[in-house]
Amino acid sequence: MGFAIITKKDPQGKIKIIRSTSAFLTPELQNQAEALDKRLREKISVIEKELVDLELLEKNIPKDESIGKGDVLLWHTLGKKLRALCEEEGIVGRRERRWLWEAIENIYATKRIKRAGRGRTRQHFEYCYRLSIVPIEFADQVNWSEWVYFYDSRTVRDELRIDDWLLTLVKEGQKITRKIFRKFVQNLNKRVKNLDTSELNTKELFQIYDQTWNETKND
Repeated sequence: MGFAIITKKDPQGKIKIIRSTSAFLTPELQNQAEALDKRLREKISVIEKELVDLELLEKNIPKDESIGKGDVLLWHTLGKKLRALCEEEGIVGRRERRWLWEAIENIYATKRIKRAGRGRTRQHFEYCYRLSIVPIEFADQVNWSEWVYFYDSRTVRDELRIDDWLLTLVKEGQKITRKIFRKFVQNLNKRVKNLDTSELNTKELFQIYDQTWNETKND
């Protein structure tokens, strides 16, 4: 059947943009998008309330643009909830996730969980979603700014398999620090900047990650 989602409305609540996997928006897809809109309106509100109840978010919605950065626990928890939402709605593709983040940003989220955009490449909700794949105990070894630096990197942003590689560090009980983590990203960028990693199988790619990580730690 395909997938369709409303990603923008006008101030009166009328639909402005619908993203769709189909070149032609059928009545079935239109109905699907409108039904999803109703669910998201409720679900995102519930997610924010849960974060408030956990005392990870302020109860009051900020009225100005001075929004705090938040911490790893907040964004990791939000990421877990967004991951669960994607599973509930059957949103598995990266493109469809990007549309979902666009919809949440434009329509459903308040300033409590929004963050200032810095171009099309930085996707705050995608970063939260990706961070949630690792346990909070691992993620919380460095600050949120380090994770943003990590995901902002082109070699990380465009290659999702590095998320699974992080789990190998978790299983090995590896420790990360701000200095090592940043240096690893810098070294990785140098190592693969001229490579098309999509041509590498996972074993070959993980070997590069392992070598770069070990060289960084032992430097």
